[in-house]
Amino acid sequence: MVPSRKNMNRVPVADNSPAHTDTKDSGSGPLAFSRAFPGVIRIEPSSLCTLRCLHCPTGTVKFSRGVMDAGTFARILENIRVNIHNIRVVVLYHGGEPFLNKEFLTMVRKIKDSGVPHIKTDTNGTLLNLNLIQQICESGLDEIVFSLDGTSFEQNDTIRRGCDGRRVSENIKKLAEYKRTNGFAKPDIFIATTQFLEKCKKIGDQLPAIPQYLHDFFADEITRRDLSFRTTFAMKWPDLNMDEELFEVICDSEGPQIRNFCDDIISTITIRWNGDIVPCCYDLTSKMVMGNLLKEDIGTVWNNKKYLRLRKGIYEKKFCPLCDSCNIVKPRRFLLLKEPLKNWLNKGMIKNMEIDPETITGEET
Repeated sequence: MVPSRKNMNRVPVADNSPAHTDTKDSGSGPLAFSRAFPGVIRIEPSSLCTLRCLHCPTGTVKFSRGVMDAGTFARILENIRVNIHNIRVVVLYHGGEPFLNKEFLTMVRKIKDSGVPHIKTDTNGTLLNLNLIQQICESGLDEIVFSLDGTSFEQNDTIRRGCDGRRVSENIKKLAEYKRTNGFAKPDIFIATTQFLEKCKKIGDQLPAIPQYLHDFFADEITRRDLSFRTTFAMKWPDLNMDEELFEVICDSEGPQIRNFCDDIISTITIRWNGDIVPCCYDLTSKMVMGNLLKEDIGTVWNNKKYLRLRKGIYEKKFCPLCDSCNIVKPRRFLLLKEPLKNWLNKGMIKNMEIDPETITGEET
């Protein structure tokens, strides 16, 4: 979440300081941390996923999941229309695979018809086919981001359990070709690729290079500028159920340390499949529910007591448990592949790992 994914969602905003107040309270009390309606709305069409990625909470944690129903989406759309003058971006993605919601492209069209300038989604690409490619190009979707990780297709398919990276890549090529040959200006196509740190590597502000296997596979598309890449290092997500036999965590001692600013709680509101509102895209397992859209409108939740306390706590560096384990306000933590797994991957000895169907369907335990 991610330099490549999150930076595209940013809009100009005030900071976390109580001096930037939207109320008559000009001091440092709770009301000083109220904010204007956010410019970005993140909506989760589905919390179910077709994969079980080892470096993602969605793939490693069991929790209640589902697909957004028509009533919940209608309520969101109503809030969008009322606040359309504030909204610049809608992100149709949170933690699951959005195309598992059969009404996904209908959602895109209705949001676009409401006047939202930019609609984007992130997908693992496993459901992409020729029929869906045509519908995507005709839907009004502005941006689509596919995820392919690691330094080879074998590594991708092991880390992203259940993925066939070559098939996904072939279908991305078909999307780019269909878009180009049929004269569609949108969607813009991106491939987000997560890479794992070398133990001795200093991070700083640098991003990893495009892995060679993807650069080679998409050489023609890169030349024609049919798509672009976004790269990031694998981070330690809050609430990740990490397998310590596979990964170790490296803390970036040279990067930013403790910070009292987080743009997510100022510019973006995140609505889960069931109407629950969570603070940000890093809360994939609903550890901190701020309210529910089916009970209150977005504007009311946005400046309720929970949000005011959260903003005040970040400003004062008194972090809640979710924030206390997050790379945005605390020293950044990244995942390093342990040597045995790294060696197996490099030798192509692991093609895939067993998938627990219970986690994919999201049965609560």
